[in-house]
Amino acid sequence: MSELDSYYKETMANISRLAEANESFTEAMFFEDRMKILIEDGHSTEHEEEEDKKKKSKKNDEIHGGYKYAYLRQTGLRVDGYEFLIDRSTLILYVCHFVQDEVINTLTQTEITQFLKNTRRFFEKAFDKKYLDALEETSDGFEIASFIHNHHKKFDQIGVRIITNCLLSKRIKDTILGEDDKFKEKPTTLDIWDIQRFFDNEMTGGDSESIEIDFKSEFNSGLPALPVSLESSDYKSFLCVMPGNYLAKLYSKFGSRLLEANVRSFLQFKGIVNRGMRNTLRDEPHMFFAYNNGITATAEDFKVNDNNEITYLKNLQIVNGGQTTAALCITNSRNSEVSLDNVFVQVKLSIVDTKTSEEIVPNIAKYANTQNKISNSDFFSNHPFHRKMENKSRKISVPIVSGQIRSSKWFYERSRGSYENEKKKGSKADEKAFLLEYPALQKMDKLSLAKTAVIFDGGPHHAVKGQQAMFKHFASNIQTRWEKNSFEFDDEFFKEIISKQIMFRDGRILVMKEVTGNSIQPVLAYSLFMLNVLSTNPLSSGIDFKKIWKNQCLDDLLSSEFDRTVIFVQDYFENYISGTEKTILSVSKNAGFFEGFKAKVESQSMKGFLSDDYRKSLVTRDFFA
Repeated sequence: MSELDSYYKETMANISRLAEANESFTEAMFFEDRMKILIEDGHSTEHEEEEDKKKKSKKNDEIHGGYKYAYLRQTGLRVDGYEFLIDRSTLILYVCHFVQDEVINTLTQTEITQFLKNTRRFFEKAFDKKYLDALEETSDGFEIASFIHNHHKKFDQIGVRIITNCLLSKRIKDTILGEDDKFKEKPTTLDIWDIQRFFDNEMTGGDSESIEIDFKSEFNSGLPALPVSLESSDYKSFLCVMPGNYLAKLYSKFGSRLLEANVRSFLQFKGIVNRGMRNTLRDEPHMFFAYNNGITATAEDFKVNDNNEITYLKNLQIVNGGQTTAALCITNSRNSEVSLDNVFVQVKLSIVDTKTSEEIVPNIAKYANTQNKISNSDFFSNHPFHRKMENKSRKISVPIVSGQIRSSKWFYERSRGSYENEKKKGSKADEKAFLLEYPALQKMDKLSLAKTAVIFDGGPHHAVKGQQAMFKHFASNIQTRWEKNSFEFDDEFFKEIISKQIMFRDGRILVMKEVTGNSIQPVLAYSLFMLNVLSTNPLSSGIDFKKIWKNQCLDDLLSSEFDRTVIFVQDYFENYISGTEKTILSVSKNAGFFEGFKAKVESQSMKGFLSDDYRKSLVTRDFFA
């Protein structure tokens, strides 16, 4: 069996488990799972639901970006989701093609042509008011059709993105669309994520899609550069002056992938160009170079010609100046009277090889942004905290539990795909030994750790939000604690966070006995929060996490108490939304709802909620510590 076949089988098995757990269709769960990968790696952006107060105050013509699921299947019409890229005035229409089979199927040109045809028909029909009126207002189809109908004048180009578990046919040489494939005469592109592309992406931790810029072919000229003499073998540096239309075109092509990975999710451009920058571009474009601070960028490799012009860059990353770059792009696309011909931007470019980039690039980003309103938590993806957790996961063995003959470890996946890479880099015997040391059930990634920590630190309403919002909240908390005392994150901290992860893992199974679908996540988060709060009182310092670490599971007493908590939380949610159109998931994200729930949990009426047997099992507070 090839590595791709193995990856396919693991993916299908995982999707099957997710579908069963959420009582959802496998196709929908596959689509949701793949979109998380695209969002994490910067190929897509996350849509965050607005709170009711914000929705009421929002102008009718205001537009927000981010991916949204929107399923519509009608005769000759098809779409599975959409995303508006504000900074590039681009509408992306998603099509999910999922085949339930034990072996990998092939995606053919015929199928692709049909998908494009059906999606284009839907796009064109959305312009028709009669078609819009015929759709059920509560349907996903109505949402995307009305979005297209109301905002189509803001679309400069259309993208169709096919997400599939099939393998793109080898007969297909490219995905370049012709004039006949345009949507309403707008420039249209096709992007296909097949199982091979997802596999390659996973094996490289999201770095398989290199950004390669050939200045000669893109702009018909090289980029003038002044080399800076440095006594360092770690990196080379250049000072450059880049034409504004170069930057605008690069951002239009690569989008937020040009932004340094650590700050990408925190710098999602909202489409609002700074007034001073906008006025300069319109009235004094020749002064932009003087007024603007320029950008700081890195790249992994480069080529220069005899005239000291950079002709090629690999993996260009803008670590400071992302807003400037996006502003040039959006101003250029929305204002036909604005020309970038006389706009130039200063660029400080550092060439850092792949071996040292993980350490050096985040620091360049951090120090380059010290004058901006960007917190240290924004650079948290490669923070020393993660390296510390990774090191501890490679050294700390879990206790040997009953029935086992050898100890094992928890694998902390600091970068996505590292578990699979480590597992497969040796022989079959090595892979077997690796799985004995790091079983699949004992893998924890950054997002899992973050979500667990946020819940137990008192923020279940943050934990149930989108992964980017949740991770930023976690980063802010840990950054503050790290600066105060980095030694706090010792072996005991690692063991406790693993114990909390075990509570999350086993607790999810218990929750799934009572609730289904989108209610699982909020009921689990609030139940863990509630039990943790009630377990901490004047006589007790809380849940016995050392016991969980020792057993590597929840004992019967803790499981029973958690069951009772789940039922209470479920009833609380259902009573709150009764008689409304709100869902458990939507209210669980609301800060006002959380404060009410917290007040209830901490109220006098809840003092006797815990059973006597469970209360006796809690860790007694040491008054002399």
